Amino acid sequence: MRRKIAFLDFWGSKKEEQPLVRQPLPSELRKLLDNGALRAQLQNTKMVTLLPPIGTEVFRKFTPVSLEEIQRCRQVKEKEPHRKEDENILVTEAQRNAIGELESGKPLPFIFGDPPLEFVSTPLEELDPFYQTQKTFIVLDGRKIIHRFNSAPACFLLTPLNHVRTAAIKILLHFFFQAFILMTVLANCAFMTMAKPPEWSGVVKSTFICIYAFEVIVKVAARGFCLGQFTFLRDPWNWLDLMVIGTAYLTNVVDSETVSALQALPALKAITAIPGLKTTVSLLLQTVKKMAHVTALSLICLTVLAVLSLHIFMGYLKQKCVLMPPSNHSLDYFDFQEYINNPVNYYYQPGSIDALLCGNSSEAGICPEGYTCMRGGPNPNYGYTSYDSFGWAFLAMVRLMTQDFWENLFQLTLRSAGKTYTILFVVDLVVGSFSLVSLIVAVMALVSVEEKQVEMAEARQKDKEYAHILKILKKKVQEVPGTACLTKKQHSSADMEECEEEQRPCLPCCSTFTNIFLKWTCCSSCWAQQRLHHFVTDPFFDLAIVVCLVLNIIFMAMVHYPLTQEFAELLTIAELVFTGVFTAEMALKLLAMGPHFYFKVGWNIFDSIIVILTVLELGLENIYGLKLLRVFRLAKWWPAFSALLKLIGKSLGTLKRFTLLMAIVCFTFAVVGMQLFGKNYKENVCRISEDCTLPRWHMSDFFHSFLTIFRALYGEWIETMWDCMEVSGQPACLIFFTMMVVVGKLMGVNLFLALLINSSNGDVWGDSEGERQNNLLIALNRIKSWALERTGKKTGRKTQSRIDLNPPVLGLKSEEESHKELLPLTFVSSEEPESEVKVVGYNKPYKTASQASGNEAADEKKDLHHGESPECVCKRDEGNTPPKCFGDGCYQSCPVLNMDSCRNGLRIWMNLRRSCMSVVEHTCFEAFITFVILLSSVALAIEDIHLERRPLIRSILQYADQVFTCIFVLEMLLRWFSGGFKKYFTDAWRCLDFLIVLISLVSTTVDVLVISNVRAINSLRSLRPLRVLSRFEGTKVVGSTLFGAIPPILDVLLVCSTYWLIFSIMGVTLFAGKFYHCINDTSEELFHTQDVNNRTDCLMLMEQNWTEVRWSNLKINFDSVAIAYVSLLQVATFKGWLDLIYAAMDSRQIEMQPEYEANVYMSLYFVFFIIFGGFFTLNFLVGTIIEYLKQQKAKLGGTGLFMTKEQMKCYNSRKAIDLGKARKSVPRPQNKIQALLFDLVTKRSFDVLFTAFACLQLVVMTTETWDQSFEKETILFWIYFAFIVIFLAECVMKIIALRRHYFSFRWNIFDFVLVIWSILGLFLTDLLEKYFIHPGPLIIVIRLTRVIRILHLFRFSKGVRRLLYALMRSLPALFNIGLFLSVMMFIFAVFGMKNFAYVKKGALLDDMFNFETFGNSIICLLTITTTAGWDGLLFPIMRTPPDCDPDMENAGTSVVGDCGSPVVGVIFCVSYITLSFLVVVNMYLVVILENFNVASEENADEVCESDIEMFCETWERFDPHVSHYIHYSQLSEFCDNLKDPLRIPKPNSIKVISMDLPLAYGDKIHCLDLLVALTAQVLGISGETDNLRATMEEKLLACSTFKVMGSFQPVSSTLRRKREDIAATVIQRAYRKHATAKTGEANRIICHDGDEEESVQARLAGLL
Repeated sequence: MRRKIAFLDFWGSKKEEQPLVRQPLPSELRKLLDNGALRAQLQNTKMVTLLPPIGTEVFRKFTPVSLEEIQRCRQVKEKEPHRKEDENILVTEAQRNAIGELESGKPLPFIFGDPPLEFVSTPLEELDPFYQTQKTFIVLDGRKIIHRFNSAPACFLLTPLNHVRTAAIKILLHFFFQAFILMTVLANCAFMTMAKPPEWSGVVKSTFICIYAFEVIVKVAARGFCLGQFTFLRDPWNWLDLMVIGTAYLTNVVDSETVSALQALPALKAITAIPGLKTTVSLLLQTVKKMAHVTALSLICLTVLAVLSLHIFMGYLKQKCVLMPPSNHSLDYFDFQEYINNPVNYYYQPGSIDALLCGNSSEAGICPEGYTCMRGGPNPNYGYTSYDSFGWAFLAMVRLMTQDFWENLFQLTLRSAGKTYTILFVVDLVVGSFSLVSLIVAVMALVSVEEKQVEMAEARQKDKEYAHILKILKKKVQEVPGTACLTKKQHSSADMEECEEEQRPCLPCCSTFTNIFLKWTCCSSCWAQQRLHHFVTDPFFDLAIVVCLVLNIIFMAMVHYPLTQEFAELLTIAELVFTGVFTAEMALKLLAMGPHFYFKVGWNIFDSIIVILTVLELGLENIYGLKLLRVFRLAKWWPAFSALLKLIGKSLGTLKRFTLLMAIVCFTFAVVGMQLFGKNYKENVCRISEDCTLPRWHMSDFFHSFLTIFRALYGEWIETMWDCMEVSGQPACLIFFTMMVVVGKLMGVNLFLALLINSSNGDVWGDSEGERQNNLLIALNRIKSWALERTGKKTGRKTQSRIDLNPPVLGLKSEEESHKELLPLTFVSSEEPESEVKVVGYNKPYKTASQASGNEAADEKKDLHHGESPECVCKRDEGNTPPKCFGDGCYQSCPVLNMDSCRNGLRIWMNLRRSCMSVVEHTCFEAFITFVILLSSVALAIEDIHLERRPLIRSILQYADQVFTCIFVLEMLLRWFSGGFKKYFTDAWRCLDFLIVLISLVSTTVDVLVISNVRAINSLRSLRPLRVLSRFEGTKVVGSTLFGAIPPILDVLLVCSTYWLIFSIMGVTLFAGKFYHCINDTSEELFHTQDVNNRTDCLMLMEQNWTEVRWSNLKINFDSVAIAYVSLLQVATFKGWLDLIYAAMDSRQIEMQPEYEANVYMSLYFVFFIIFGGFFTLNFLVGTIIEYLKQQKAKLGGTGLFMTKEQMKCYNSRKAIDLGKARKSVPRPQNKIQALLFDLVTKRSFDVLFTAFACLQLVVMTTETWDQSFEKETILFWIYFAFIVIFLAECVMKIIALRRHYFSFRWNIFDFVLVIWSILGLFLTDLLEKYFIHPGPLIIVIRLTRVIRILHLFRFSKGVRRLLYALMRSLPALFNIGLFLSVMMFIFAVFGMKNFAYVKKGALLDDMFNFETFGNSIICLLTITTTAGWDGLLFPIMRTPPDCDPDMENAGTSVVGDCGSPVVGVIFCVSYITLSFLVVVNMYLVVILENFNVASEENADEVCESDIEMFCETWERFDPHVSHYIHYSQLSEFCDNLKDPLRIPKPNSIKVISMDLPLAYGDKIHCLDLLVALTAQVLGISGETDNLRATMEEKLLACSTFKVMGSFQPVSSTLRRKREDIAATVIQRAYRKHATAKTGEANRIICHDGDEEESVQARLAGLL
């Protein structure tokens, strides 16, 4: 049984794998086929066993004789099953199962050699023994792919030798026919993209139908229609052909949009036409099958959350700000309902199509003056954002789970219900989004890793067989004379390739031409060429090239708008200079090395291509961006950048199937959407557009439909679905978008995981680490050595002989780390020591825990004995002597600091330090400092916008801040005095404390001196809560881990920034200065190009006193590389990218007024960046984090990521409980009535019944709606009352049956509490509603909590149990990470209050979501923690005049202006998003890795509690009298009735007998013996099982109803009994043979029974 592996162990496990050895040559295979001795040596090799006997042809044509032989073998096989079943004859693996290497669709194994040309596309006899007795034959195509056909006549007419069928087979398997079908499919797809087909489209459509029909006819003629395993209809992919033809004819008869949408089915034929895609689809379907448990769990959680939201927020989103009715209206003619439902009376914010929501609670949104909050009208977003029914509430939860535009749902709900419900949204995010998505990704990752393990195991097995065959062939070849070259160069696969290359003939003319014109070796003695070669291979030459390359990149990044003429000329001259430098570099290397050796180096080929392209760019017009390819040259000297490029290159090769499949799916959905909804978008466009023009995202044509599908597949689907439902109806759009989102998410996550798992081998991560040396590093080390030598001469000191010359530049490694000499201009890698693990591009090796502890002990010992006598050392070790104050260097430089010279002073000094140490190390002191830190943090949170209006509180906080600063300074001085400076400043956390205390001291000094304009210093006070991290072990562990990951992550971020630089410069080139527009500030509308064509026209309007006209630009644009980075970040996070893509699609030229979709194809720039710039960099960053977590796991001994020591103890104990907990048993009562109730309540069906009632109650709760009638409410009330009675009856029954044992089960206590609360809720509802709060939400929670009973049944399901266990066991680490994230949110919230409290409202910032108070700041940061809406938060922060008023006076405060700070705002948002992304990704990885740990543990202990319970339940059916025994004859049936993993399916006689179970008197088997034998078989244990027997006995006693196992003396065993039966059979047949010999029929019977006797004796010998 294949063992599962933990993910971090799997990650990088392929680094140690050796490359596959070469396959044997055809000449060697011929020897293998003909040499019997060689075949005998390889008889245990699986591939060699597939070969036919010696002297038999491997490939034999299928003839009538073959049919006769198949028929004869089938007749023999039909007679064998009865004899084998009676006599338990073992069947070989080849006879029982088909051989995987010879399956249809797989390439022919190399062991069979190359078939002759006359055997290609010709029916051949079977090679697989499994099919040799079946009516099949094989055909090999030109690529040696196996195709299997039925030998029965196709369609009852065409035999395998019929000329029509053979011709059909040749056509079907011919490459040109397959290519023709593929080209037809592509042409059909291109034709489908036409929204308005031309008049002659009918002819083209008929042509396509005829081609598809001809393909079906060929397939049916070649394979047959339906009768047989390999016929046409037996392949589900062929059903697609029939559907394509059927729908094509149907569209000619029925004129329907639904039928027209089926015309997109031919696009799916590309899956069958492109090799490998069908395998990818099957893998995806396999993933879907294994996601059943997590899908069920997700649906249950989403349903519970939807019902909870339904009953809490029902009707809230209808609350709007309605204009107050006039006071003089007549009551007779005034319709109040009509008034509040009239949209004209609502208040609308500028630019919003929905009315402003409000609430009646104190924390909800308020209405402007003149308006009041009333409930009426439709819900927001066309009425589709709602909690008024279960369907819409469930859609809201799905929207929250996928985090698509959830910030809008969050805002609307809080405005109408109040800020208190933020807690509910946090719960929804944690449970509905984070937990479920983590579990789904974990399951998909587990499936992907298992599939990858299977592939690796198969490849490893083939590799071993190749190596074994080559080893035998090598020995054989060495015995043959005349093969010196082969034997000399057969030590490795590379040497063999060289030998074959040498054996290839070469034309004399080609060799002469190469030597004269390409190698340039004729003047090898020329000193000029030697000098030139030495010059270009010198490390400083590479250093100069790198410097020029970096300078060139800097100059390219200087492009901006507006660009002065002088600066543009400077950039042009610089580009010419750099082009000349790189051209000269190419020329010098060509002259020095010659073309032959120059172009043998890959990087030289790449450099030459770039030089040629850049030179061509100088001479061609309207060609830009080719010079950006120079950035990729950095990968030659930068290993981490090279790793990223290798990841992209490798993924494009290995994951092309996923990419093609994603493109096919996207294309299919785009065509279906265009056919289904395109017409509706045009007809009903006025429903979604005020000016009745098509919006940006529609499906009227293929290109816009493709962009809409692409946007939906990558995360933003809800808004486009709203538009679709508004123009085309709800059912069709819901089904279409649900299928699209599910398929898109499934394929996207699988693509991401496949890319991540493929990058886990050494090909990407290991290579970047192995490329340790290059000429750049050598040059830098030489410069550093020279500088150190010069510094040593000046200071008069000798430089040490061993100096670490590792420069922290570009993530390179030091020269001393490499053990191999480097050749110029190439990379030479060396193996990593196993004890050191590195992060990608990080220049410091991480050592294992044992090495780290050893090194630390050595360092401590060295520090202790340096400069001190042994006596002093002994003295310092006594008692609680404080450590030295300063380092050894300080004592050497300033001996006065050493108090040892003064004995009296030393005694006083040490006593004082001991006293300070006792104070500092006291727990009360630590608790007091922690309390002060928390108190100071609370004081920071109070300093909000209202503080200026509260002078008393402000004064108190000022004095408190001074007190806090004094306390912190005093604490720092005490720590300095007690522990010394060395101990204090060598602790990273103490250094952080010192920095924060210094900031507090400076800030307090500034406040005391009343210095103005020091907002920046006051803002830094928000860092004070960072001290909390070191005070709590959980946050300290998380902080240490995450801060330790900063160096490798910064290196990777630098790599990704360099990669993004290409897109950034390209964006500046394409869009710089093109996002400006002339706008009317009052209406916020753009002028049409007919009115304003360019900037000049706009300025003319402004000069004409049009005060509302302004020539404006987007805040986020591509006018410079710096702001382009922010733009790309918005595109990568899918936040704010719509404004950018709209501006790009509307852009024309620089300083030209944009026109609606004038340049629509510019959107492809963003599509390419999302795929190549966002997807791959995210994968690279996640891979780096996983690599770092692997190192941390190694340091911690395998587990304990983000957990403290105490949590680790609880984790291990909990894990032990989960793996081995026993079920509590309750004695059966003596009373008959109690006994009957006991038997009833202890049955599993009883729990299932009442769990079904709980689910039924949940279903009833889903039927409630906002506008339900009074009669419905009355019916629901009595239904809920009936449920209370039912659960009360269950509780009473269990208490009577179980007595006092009822409360020993936690689930029973849980049910009892719910029943009591439900009963109290009936009587206390009116009281609570009258005097306290409305108890509705509390009652709903009680009802929903009962659904948790389902979890009690999940213990019978391994998959769901593993998911829940993984989630529960991840809670300690998740709690620590969440606490760390909370501290970070606190810090950023305080910083936001200090800097952005008075920013002008707009976008995301309004009267509820702002930085005016601490609570509002937390709500804003909670929103952007998932990167949702951070563009809306950044937009108002970046306001500058004239968009704001810098001189505006804010009422009640001295702060002036409402402008923001673009630089501070960008730094604030980007840093928080990056930090929160890092934290959230680690949270996801913790859950995913824990799932792998649980899965591997379950695999290690496969027989768990539920399996033993299943064994006991099955045993009770076979042993109703609880005798602990079953009869020997029942054994086979019992083993077949078990469930996996203990089940042994029939036929199982041989397996059951081979377990050698002991038999008691009466041929009976004990339950414990059978359980131990089955468990040993599952775990693969052989030999002694005493320990296993003791463990199983304990578990069996815990899970079964009987308490004593009993003992017996075995009289026999199953194996011995079988031997006796076989011996008796032999004796009986021998006697019958002797008796029949006397009757005259001896000859016939002896011949027949002789064979049987030999077979029986052979079986008997095998058993013995």
